Amino acid sequence: MFQHHPLRHPLNDKLRLHYDDTYRGFDVQHWTDGPLVANYLERVLKTLNAVTWINHSTFVFRVDLHFPDEMSRLPMHETNVVLARFFENFRNELKQRQTKYPTQLHYLWAREQINSDKPHYHLMIMLNRNAYDSLGAFTADWRGIYSFNNLYHRMMRSWLKAMGFAPNDPRFHQLIHVCKDPVKKEPWSCILHRDDWMAMNEAVYMASYLCKAYSKPFGQKAHVFDGSRL
Repeated sequence: MFQHHPLRHPLNDKLRLHYDDTYRGFDVQHWTDGPLVANYLERVLKTLNAVTWINHSTFVFRVDLHFPDEMSRLPMHETNVVLARFFENFRNELKQRQTKYPTQLHYLWAREQINSDKPHYHLMIMLNRNAYDSLGAFTADWRGIYSFNNLYHRMMRSWLKAMGFAPNDPRFHQLIHVCKDPVKKEPWSCILHRDDWMAMNEAVYMASYLCKAYSKPFGQKAHVFDGSRL
């Protein structure tokens, strides 16, 4: 499919490129626009395998964080500090709920930018399924704000605060896009168990979207892929 198959990324020779539709026995997404980054796929496998040992079962889902279209490019878009603030805010939101079963926040993320003056972020989030097993309603309440205690509203409040907006600011709606199953076209999530190969294969496939070399803004001197510490 690819006329030329360089083994290393031209802008970073430490990154190995992967062109097949499987990786270490798992299905991965195959892109006509270019290869995946093997280094990132390794991090995906390491993280997903680790959470199956941390949790008896793990609730996994994919979301994308977007800045408002009307927002001008600002210093916050030059680095990933705003993303770090989002994760800090989201951890605080999770603690506030005080669920019977505790959960650690584990995640993978990718910074991308194509035809916009601002980047956006792709995330895969992993939580203890005993504490959380659904995202809840995506729409705002009757006042137009995200006041519910479900995961989606907690993420929206965390993202608004990370950007410097009030968490009850009614001007912004669904800046967090919940990713859909490529076949069913419904919001995607899965439950990981330690020895469930089918669920792991599904999670690796969905996470591989974060690993594509195309659209990563390597020239902006900001990390374009990383994850939580295990």
